[in-house]
Amino acid sequence: MSNDNKNKQSAPQIFYEVAMDRLVAQMNRLEAIDRKLATIIGSASIIVAIFGAILQFDGFVHKLSPFFVFSVLAGISYIATIVFVIRAYRFKQWDFRPNLKKLSEHCKNYSDSTMRKWVANECLISYEYNEKRISSKTSDGRIAMWFLVAETIFLVLAVFIK
Repeated sequence: MSNDNKNKQSAPQIFYEVAMDRLVAQMNRLEAIDRKLATIIGSASIIVAIFGAILQFDGFVHKLSPFFVFSVLAGISYIATIVFVIRAYRFKQWDFRPNLKKLSEHCKNYSDSTMRKWVANECLISYEYNEKRISSKTSDGRIAMWFLVAETIFLVLAVFIK
């Protein structure tokens, strides 16, 4: 068998392996993003609870005092954090190809190398479709993280001013 013939036979296998690896890595990234989002929302809620206990009002607080302003800004930041985490968590239609019914039908009718190429192409379609949604999810998570930072800074400033 010539070297060119050998390369042609291995090309579908290589394409298949790379496409499958990329799709699996993409799904792992999606799970990691979800874990980070859970950490952000948990941290934001814990910070509000801890600072809420520290910042108990000792009576009347003037509505224009720096303490009041920073507390309100922290509250707004907390709500924004929640909003962006919910946006990131919102249901998105993920694409998981190949369709198992089509895969079963194709397996009966096509050769191994043809199947590997078809499966790899299906994985590539899924990967490209999902990548746009993961990018949006990551962006919302990044914004939520910045609002968490703002919440923390405002609450720390409120404590120092009190």
